[in-house]
Amino acid sequence: TMNTTRQVLSYTSTAAASSAAGTSRAYGLADLDSRTVVASLVGATGGTLDVYLQTSHDGGTTWYDWAHFVQLTAGNAAIKQAFHQGRDNNAGVTTIGTAATPALAASTVVGGGWGDMMRLAFTAGVSTSAGAAISVQLIGNRNS
Repeated sequence: TMNTTRQVLSYTSTAAASSAAGTSRAYGLADLDSRTVVASLVGATGGTLDVYLQTSHDGGTTWYDWAHFVQLTAGNAAIKQAFHQGRDNNAGVTTIGTAATPALAASTVVGGGWGDMMRLAFTAGVSTSAGAAISVQLIGNRNS
């Protein structure tokens, strides 16, 4: 039997050129066998926007990049991006960032084991004058 859970991370990105983390968190993810991620993305006003999904293995003290969606242009129309990831899908060595200094390349998923928590992080480009409402669904599956 497979049990499915669903959590949504929603946050409005920063309204100026900077990096920042969202305040909403997804919890209880450590025992999931696989996960589907569905992101509803839209560009910020005036500058590019990078949206990251970060994970924590230590209860939220330290955060690491886990996924970086496509870079959004200023005023980018609403798009959806999705991917499915199992614990056994592990990519090669990848440069990542931590906390509010994300560094994972655009359109990249690190893969493999994620921590017990997830959050969103954003980097808004030069000339950004208004943030964008971002929503990411985390649909987890447990084999039992």
